[in-house]
Amino acid sequence: MTALYYDIVGSTTLLNQLDPEEFGAMQRSLHNGAAALISDYNGYLERVHGDGGCAYFGFPESREDAAECAVASAIEIVEWCEKLARQSESSLKVRVGITTGVVVIADASKTNLPGATEIIGVAPALAARIQSEAAPNSVAVAEATYRLTMGAFEFEEIGPRHLKGFGEPVLLWRPLTRRQQFDRFTAYRRVSAPLIGREDELELCGRRWVRAANGNGQFILLHGDPGIGKSRLIAEFRRDLAAKGVRTLVFQCQPRGNSEPLHPFLEPLRKAIADATGNADPDRDAVTRYLRSHGSELGALNAEIITFLVAGETEGGAGQAWQVDLSNEEIRARVVEAMLSLLTSPSVLGPLLLIIEDVHWADTLTKALVAKLSRWIETRPILAAVTSREAIAPDGFGDPNVLAVALSGLTAQATAELLSTIWEDYSPPDELVAFIYEKSDGVPLFAEQLALWIRERAKAGLPDRAGLEALLRADSILDLRDLLAARLASLGPLRRVAQIASVLGRQFRRKLLACVLELGPLAIPLDEAIEGLVQAGIVRRKSGGMEIRFRHVLIQEAAYESLLKSERQEIHTSVVNLIQSGVVPPLSDETMAWHFGQAGQPVQAARHAIQAAEACDVRSAMQEAENLLDFAEKQLAQAGRNAESNEQLLRLLTVRGPVVAALFGRGSKQARAIYERGVSLCATVKDRDRAEWFPLYWGWWFTAPDYQTQRARSDILVQDLEGSADPEVRLQSLHCAWATNIDAGLHSHCLKCVEQGLVLYDEDRACFNRGRYGGHDAKVCGLGERAFSLWFVGDDNGASESIIAAKRWAEHINHPNSMLHALEFEIELKRYRNDHPGVIAVSERIGELGRATPGVLAKAALFRAWAQGMSGDAAAGVVAFETELTRWREIATYEGAPVFEGMRSELLERAGRNDEALSILDSIIAASTSSGQVFWLAELLRQRGVLRHTLGESQEAVMADLRRALEVSTEQRAAPLASRVRLDLDRLRL
Repeated sequence: MTALYYDIVGSTTLLNQLDPEEFGAMQRSLHNGAAALISDYNGYLERVHGDGGCAYFGFPESREDAAECAVASAIEIVEWCEKLARQSESSLKVRVGITTGVVVIADASKTNLPGATEIIGVAPALAARIQSEAAPNSVAVAEATYRLTMGAFEFEEIGPRHLKGFGEPVLLWRPLTRRQQFDRFTAYRRVSAPLIGREDELELCGRRWVRAANGNGQFILLHGDPGIGKSRLIAEFRRDLAAKGVRTLVFQCQPRGNSEPLHPFLEPLRKAIADATGNADPDRDAVTRYLRSHGSELGALNAEIITFLVAGETEGGAGQAWQVDLSNEEIRARVVEAMLSLLTSPSVLGPLLLIIEDVHWADTLTKALVAKLSRWIETRPILAAVTSREAIAPDGFGDPNVLAVALSGLTAQATAELLSTIWEDYSPPDELVAFIYEKSDGVPLFAEQLALWIRERAKAGLPDRAGLEALLRADSILDLRDLLAARLASLGPLRRVAQIASVLGRQFRRKLLACVLELGPLAIPLDEAIEGLVQAGIVRRKSGGMEIRFRHVLIQEAAYESLLKSERQEIHTSVVNLIQSGVVPPLSDETMAWHFGQAGQPVQAARHAIQAAEACDVRSAMQEAENLLDFAEKQLAQAGRNAESNEQLLRLLTVRGPVVAALFGRGSKQARAIYERGVSLCATVKDRDRAEWFPLYWGWWFTAPDYQTQRARSDILVQDLEGSADPEVRLQSLHCAWATNIDAGLHSHCLKCVEQGLVLYDEDRACFNRGRYGGHDAKVCGLGERAFSLWFVGDDNGASESIIAAKRWAEHINHPNSMLHALEFEIELKRYRNDHPGVIAVSERIGELGRATPGVLAKAALFRAWAQGMSGDAAAGVVAFETELTRWREIATYEGAPVFEGMRSELLERAGRNDEALSILDSIIAASTSSGQVFWLAELLRQRGVLRHTLGESQEAVMADLRRALEVSTEQRAAPLASRVRLDLDRLRL
C-alpha cells in the first residue's frame, strides 16, 4: 500500500494573517480539491484532520499502479494549492509525503474507534515524517516509492534524512513532472541488460517484420503470465528496428483506465494535440486542424468521429451527425474503423511498427479494435505487436499473417546468463542461480528483480541459502509483492481461497483444502473456486485434479504473506489437528514440521524435522538433512529447556553427528562439537538407560582427536554401557573395538570382533542405524577392517575377497557413503601393497562419488599425490601431497597419521630431501610409540633403518631400527611387514 500525507505549511501563521472565516473557506477548498484528486486516482481518503489529510492507494484492493497514482495525485494537489493561493492572493502552501510499504488492515467496526478499519504499519507513520521534510509546495517520496515510479516521473534526489522514530537515515526523492509518453516496460522495467533466452522469438519477429515491410501486414500476439518477458521482448525488438530508422507507435493499456473507450489511444492523442497547440484543453476546431495536418488520408467522417472522441460533444449536439440512425453496434463499428484509420495512417510514409501492450486491461472497444487489426493491416506495411496475459483470438486468427506466441519460462541456463549480466564482471555462484531459478520458476521479471534486489542487499557479500531465504522474508521486494498482490486482490472471493491454500504449501491436496475450508464460510463452491483460480493463472491441477499446485512459488508466498500472522497460525493449527485426528492422510515430515512450527508448537515441529532429517540421512542426502536439523534446533530454542525439549535435542544431536561428519569431516571441529555437546547433555539425563543415546557416545569416540583420547573414551563408553541387552548397542561396541584393536596392531582380536559383530548385524536395523554410527554401514566397515587384518596376518587373497565383499554389500544396500567407506579401505590396502596404479584408479573412483564428502576426498587426494609422486615426478608429488595434507588435517581425525607420514617421508626421500624425510620419521615413530597406535610402526622403523643406511649412518643405528621393526611385526603377526624387514636385511647384507 502507498500512503500519502499532505499538510498546509505554516497554518498557524496563515490563521493569524487571515480572517478565521476566510482561512476556513480556503482550507475547505484545499481539502475538497485534494479529496477529488485522490478519488480521481483511485485513492482512499482515510481522514482530514485540521490543516492536513491522509490517503491510501492500493486500498481496499491492491493495485499495480498504486504508487504511480499517489505521486500523480500529490503533484496535482500541489498545483491545486498554487491555484488557490493565486485566487486568494495568499501565501497558502502545502507539503506532501509519500511512502510504500506493507500494512495490516484491522477491523475496527466493533470498537469505539472512528471508522470501520484501522491501518497499522510503518508506511503511514513514515509518510507523515517525510511530509515534514518536503519543501513548501513540493512532494517528497521514500526510496520504495521512487523505485516503483522512477520510470513514470522525473525525480531529483533530496538526500538522506534522519526522521524521528527511525534509526537509519531515509533517502528521499522529489518528483518534478511526469515523463513524456512511455510504455509500461520503459516505465517500470530495467532495459540495460541484454535479452536472455528469447533468441528464437526475436528471430521470429524479425522474419515477420521483413514480410510486413514489403507490404504484407503482420499481426503478432505475445501472451504469457505476468513477468514472463512480453514487454521485454517487445522493447528489444523495438530497439532493433529503431536503430534502422523504423517509426514506432506504442500504446499502453492501463489497469485504471479500462472504463474509458479506447483509452490507450486517446490519452496520448490528447497530449500530442495539447503539445502541438499549446492548449491543455483544445477545442473541436484545434483537434480538427491537428488531424488534417497529420493524417490527410483520414477522411472527413473519420476525422469527425475522432474529434468527437477527443473533445466530446458540444452544446447543440454539433459533431454528432454521424451517429444519426445508427445502432449501438454500428456506432461501435464506425468508432473502431475511425481509430484504425488514424493508427495506420502513418504507414503511407513507410513501414510502421505498431505496439499495443497489455490488452488484458483493455476496454471493450480497444479489444474490438485489436480483434479487427490483423485483417485491417493485411495489405499495409505494418507489423502490429500485441501483448496480453491471456491468449486472444483476432478475427483473422488462423490467417497466414497472424502469429500467436506463448512465452514460456527461462531455462536454468538462461537464468544463469541473465544473472551474469546483472552481476556483470562477477560470476554468480551456482547456489544463488539455483535459488533464484527455484523462486522465480523461470519467470524473467521475478528472476531479474530478485537478483537486483539481492545484489543491492548483499554488497558486503552474498549470504548462504538460509540467509537468502531470510532476506526474501524481509518484506522488501515491493515491486514483485505489488505485482502479485494486485493479481490476488482482483480475485474477489477467490482471494480467500488462495490465501488459505497458500498455508497448505506450494502443492496441496484438494481434500485437505476442502476440510480446512469447512471450518469457515465460503462464498462459492470449492470446485468453482478452484476452477476460478486455475483460470486466473494462480494454480494448476495435477493428478486428475486431486493435487493442486501454485503456478509460482512467489504467488503462493504473496498469498501467504497477505494473511495476518494470527490467521496463519490458526489455519496451520487446523491443518495439524485435521491430520492428527485422521480426517486427512498425513503429510511428509518436512511439511508437518513447517505446519507445527507456524502453528506455534516448536517441539512437535522439531520432532518432525528430525524424522525428516533421518530419512535424508538414510539416502545420504546430507545437506538436506543438515538444513532440517538446523530448523529443528531453532524450534527447540524457542521451546526453552525442559524434559521434552531436552529429549528431542538429544535425538537431534544423535542424527546430526554423522551428518556433520560427512559434510565437514569426522575430525572437524563441527563434528567434535556435536558429540561433545551430546555426551555432556547425556550426563544430565536422570533415570534413563544411557544405551538409548549410545550413538552419541559412539560418535564421541569416533571423532576423538588422537588415539590416546580415543582409547580413554572407549573405556568410558564400555563402563557407561556395560551389560546392555540391545543387540545393536553390542554390535556398535564391537564396531568401536575392531577399529581400536587394529590401530593397536591386535589383528587377531580385530578379526574376532568383526566375526562377532557380523553375527549381530541385521540389515533392517542397519538401514536406520548406519546414519547414527559414523554415517556408514557397520557390515561394510567390518569387512573393510577384516581385509586390513587379513593382509597384515599374511592372507592377501582373503584381504582382496573381503574388500570385494564390502563393495558388493555397499552396492546392495545402495548407500553412497558406505560405498565411499569401502573404497577408503580399498585405496589404503593398495597403498599397503605399494600398488601405485591401483591407488590412482581408486582415487579417481572416489572423486566421482565423493563430491559432497570433503574428508574422503582429501584422503583420496593424499593417496593419489603419493602414488603419482612415487611413480613419476617426485618433486611435484611432494608439493601436491603437502598441500592435501594441510587440508586433510583441518577436517580429519588422527586416523591414518602413521601411514600418511610414512608416505610423506617416502616422497621426500625419492625427491632427494633425505634429511627432511628422516625428521618426519623420527616424529611419527615417537608419536606412534607414545600413543599406542602401532599398527604401522614396523614399517616406519624399517623405512628409517633403510634411510639411515642411505645417509651413511652407523651400522648399529641401522640395525637397531631393523631389529625393532622385526620384533614389532613378529609380535603383531604382521607377516608382510616382517617379510619386508628380512628382505632389507638380506639386501643390505646386515
